[in-house]
This record gives sequence, C-alpha cells and structure tokens, in this order.
Amino acid sequence: MKELIKYSELLYHYLPLFTKKQQKYLSMYFFNDMTYQEISNECHVSPVAVFDLIKRCKKQLLSYESKLNLHKINIERLKYYQRIKDKKIKEELLKIDNIYK
Repeated sequence: MKELIKYSELLYHYLPLFTKKQQKYLSMYFFNDMTYQEISNECHVSPVAVFDLIKRCKKQLLSYESKLNLHKINIERLKYYQRIKDKKIKEELLKIDNIYK
C-alpha cells in the first residue's frame, strides 16, 4: 500500500513526461487499481509486457524524483502553508501554486 501511494504521488508530478501509452498503463495501474492481467486484456498485450512497462516506468519515476525533487519540494511547501495563519494569504499562495482548486 505504501508503495502504491508513493508512486501515485510521484505520478502527480511526472506523468506528463511519459509517452501516451505509458501514461495510459500507469493510470490504469495506479489510479484505476487494475491488475496487469486486466490492463493486458484491455490493451491487447501480454501481462508480461504490462509488467515490464510498469517496472521500467517506476524506475524512471524514482530517477526523475532523485534529479528534480518536485515531490519533496511540494511536501516541504505544504508544511509551510499549514503554518500560515492568515487565510487570505494562504489561499492566494495556494492559487499561485495551483494547488488551490
């Protein structure tokens, strides 16, 4: 479960860096909770091909994060936001950061 959350959070930052095919498989696996078999059935490929793609992408996600640290920076930024007492300032900062919806 921890691993699923970790990779899902990383995908929030790095999903656009993957090909459309990779994005599709990653989304199906991490966001739609589909198995390798279910993905392979829907995409008409072997479960091994799905496994290999997901495995390579997970490795690439960790590589992106080790170089860019977007997730780590975001976590730190959110900690600071939690300490801001002035609601208006907090909302404006969140809007700027595109976190506020």
